[in-house]
Amino acid sequence: METGQNELKGIKKILYKKYREVVPSARVEGIKYDDTKKKMLIRVIPENNRYIRMVEVTVRDYKGRDIVRKLRKKDGSFRINLKMDINKNYHMSFYVLGKDGKFIRLEKNLEEFKEDIARIKEFNKTSQEIKQEENPETPIPQRIKRSWPNSSSYAQALQNVDFSVSKKYEDLRTSKFIPNSNVKYKSLIHGAGNFGVVFKFQMKENYYAMKCFTRASQYIDTRYYEISKAIESAKLPFLIDFRYYANAVRTPSKPTEYFPVITMEWIEGQTLYNYVRVNYKDSAKMNTIARSFLQYVIDMQSKSIAHGDLSGDNILITDKMQIKIIDYDGMFVRALQSLGSEELGHESFQHPKRGKYYGPKLDNFSAIVIYLSLYALSKSPELWKYNQNDPDKMLFDINDFNSPEKSEVFLKIEKLGGKSLRLGNILKDYIKHEPDWEGVDLEKIMKMR
Repeated sequence: METGQNELKGIKKILYKKYREVVPSARVEGIKYDDTKKKMLIRVIPENNRYIRMVEVTVRDYKGRDIVRKLRKKDGSFRINLKMDINKNYHMSFYVLGKDGKFIRLEKNLEEFKEDIARIKEFNKTSQEIKQEENPETPIPQRIKRSWPNSSSYAQALQNVDFSVSKKYEDLRTSKFIPNSNVKYKSLIHGAGNFGVVFKFQMKENYYAMKCFTRASQYIDTRYYEISKAIESAKLPFLIDFRYYANAVRTPSKPTEYFPVITMEWIEGQTLYNYVRVNYKDSAKMNTIARSFLQYVIDMQSKSIAHGDLSGDNILITDKMQIKIIDYDGMFVRALQSLGSEELGHESFQHPKRGKYYGPKLDNFSAIVIYLSLYALSKSPELWKYNQNDPDKMLFDINDFNSPEKSEVFLKIEKLGGKSLRLGNILKDYIKHEPDWEGVDLEKIMKMR
């Protein structure tokens, strides 16, 4: 790395005096590669974005020819789309100039981007997605049609990882899949949901969950790429970072086709439903979980994220009473708004008018349903009888939402008076409006006494 400073004169020297203690610093990464057009999107991320005036790159190709290009500034970084063949040698020199004339030069060979390129390929980045990056208002995602295996096919396949797991993913091929000890008959399946089946495996000394899809969006690669970026950027401790493996697992019934999977840290804990079923008489626990949960939904909204299917089995409670929210198939992030949602969530937690609504207020209704259920139980544990041993609900179901004036559980909650009454009235009023009703403010509900 080369450092230096250009001499400033006159008014510029006075204006940029405030930067005398600042030292230029930046990192370079490859973020997209188009195999067809041989184009790579490169990003330079400065440590102090406001201080950097310009970034320029000099590219020396495999024939010794030089080209100089200026990077464009976007979202706190500097970007450029360069045409290059990753099978040939290129050298890049990035000139990062500060407003006070200080500069650094960062030297990069194409070889140093190979790890970035491998990661990019895992997410099936395409030329269409490069166009999307350049014009985010009109995204053009890749659409893939598939006929998916069922749970049993995946379970059978993963008994033999040498057959089932692609040779591209040696880390998965050397993993050990763990049978479920909580079921009567021996099985590798640890859980199943609307979109897939979950397995537990050990990689070195750590345990992970693998989700295999039994059905999925036609834009699954695009969805999980954008969701992964949003979660990584948000840095919310109750959301779990995951890895998406494109074309990773095949089954005996479809031996010529590999299907994507998701892996994430294995979380030991109970689903919210099971936790409440055991602890509903403990007022302090119900109140603590209620407040933590509502705050987490508020935190997601502050990052323009909505889960889309908050329910009794997509929220985990650990032994230390920490909340982890899982299952991101229906998650809303800004980059996916034009695609819409391909699921409706659990009906006992969703607004009866939800339909195709897909936006930042997607969690408002289910957040109030869950918060009110937990808070009401903290005041009156006998309300748990309205659950009726149904793991797909808390206290309310779709019949209560369709006819709140005839709902016995609404009536019982209102009789508790105080905050329970006010929350019940908010929920009933919400039912009359659209899912994105402006009349709901979760932060005001959090402060309610």
